[in-house]
Amino acid sequence: MTERLHESRTAGLLGPVALSGGLLLLLLAPLMRGGNRHAALIPLELLGLLVVLALWGRWTVQQPAGMRAALARPLLPLMVLSPLLLALVQLVPLPTSWWAATPGRALYLDTLAAAGVPLAASSALSIAPDATAASLLAGVPVAAAFLLGYVASIAQLQLLVRVVAALAFGQVLLALLQVAGGQHSPLFFGVMSYGPPVGSFANRNHFANYLVMALCAYIWLAYEAHRASRGRSPHVSFGYRHRMALWAAGAFVLVLGILISRSRGAALFGLPVAAIALAVVSLRVRGWSKGWRFALPMLVAVVLGALALAGFGSVIARISLEQLSASAGFRSELARTSLDGALAFWPWGAGWGTYDVAYPRFQPGSIAGFANHAHMDYVEMLLEGGIFFVLLAAAFLWLALGRAATLVQAARRGRTLGREAMAASLCGLGLLALLLHSLVEFNLRIPANAMLGALLAGVFLRPLAASREAA
Repeated sequence: MTERLHESRTAGLLGPVALSGGLLLLLLAPLMRGGNRHAALIPLELLGLLVVLALWGRWTVQQPAGMRAALARPLLPLMVLSPLLLALVQLVPLPTSWWAATPGRALYLDTLAAAGVPLAASSALSIAPDATAASLLAGVPVAAAFLLGYVASIAQLQLLVRVVAALAFGQVLLALLQVAGGQHSPLFFGVMSYGPPVGSFANRNHFANYLVMALCAYIWLAYEAHRASRGRSPHVSFGYRHRMALWAAGAFVLVLGILISRSRGAALFGLPVAAIALAVVSLRVRGWSKGWRFALPMLVAVVLGALALAGFGSVIARISLEQLSASAGFRSELARTSLDGALAFWPWGAGWGTYDVAYPRFQPGSIAGFANHAHMDYVEMLLEGGIFFVLLAAAFLWLALGRAATLVQAARRGRTLGREAMAASLCGLGLLALLLHSLVEFNLRIPANAMLGALLAGVFLRPLAASREAA
């Protein structure tokens, strides 16, 4: 017996304004350094606000019972409203005597006094309020992307993910043109990449991480296409085989883009997660006995073919023991000293978005240059957010583990996954790739990556229906 799921009654709240704004938001996000420039962030923040207001207006008019119940879960509004809550905590002025008594701040007062700068009567908890305000405003489009994934119908979600997939293919095309044009190609748009392509991003790791998430979402689109065509053509038909070949070719292009970036994090964290996504779909479509016989040859063919085109030697050289040791040494030293900073500012943190202001006093001489990120999102956010980051991370982890347990139980009980459960599973795997890569990179600080991750998180945590329908 196959399990079928109707579209969730609690999803489908997107109206034409919110959907159009969401499509434009996803379309514009990666185009200028992954959104990581003020000129790019301002329109993204305005679009994010438009989406949130459109959703709020539609919800106040319709007030569907299922959505009220879903949004009544206390941890979910906590995460969605976290930029506003952090602003209330870190930007509200405090008496200077209170501010001076909080950990990590006495040095700044001593410096001002030594310079003869008069002290203000009050100060925000953040050591750099302007940076905190800018950083929290950047959370508006991220929250909007989460809500898009959470409340969209399956049909609307397919449209949103198609835009992401099209952007990912465009990124690979741009990367190939950058390779063809050489290190000084004008298509790098001023980015000093030293060889590896970066697409429209400023960093090959961010470029590759975006492609990994898009690949997991693309696998879900392939599953939905198979599901839609199942009743129209038998498995042995000419059309079916050619559609499968086209979907496989698309996956090959995305894997090629990941490999030519020579991003170690994407290769070591992202590609195995994408392989799991392929295995989940294969087991769902072809059953437990035939699924592995399909998934493994498909995976081997795609990866080996992409390796052959990307250059086996250049890819393997990036994950050699020597390269990994050198990179691990730098990142571990940066993370260790950033953790020293986090402990110095514990429990209130230095203020969201203030890492590049707070960290220099902890930077050792062994780390040359200006470190504006910790290259590990979690320790960076611990330094900036302190106990507030811990609470928000714990809330998300509780929801994520609960959803993962629900999906595993559903798969074990019915030996299959329904339609929305499959969407949640595959998008959850894309989100997992982002979270794993963020152990060694700052992908969560790149708006395009954070927004795509938030969209996948919304799908992963969205309410699931419990009915039966043909898969």
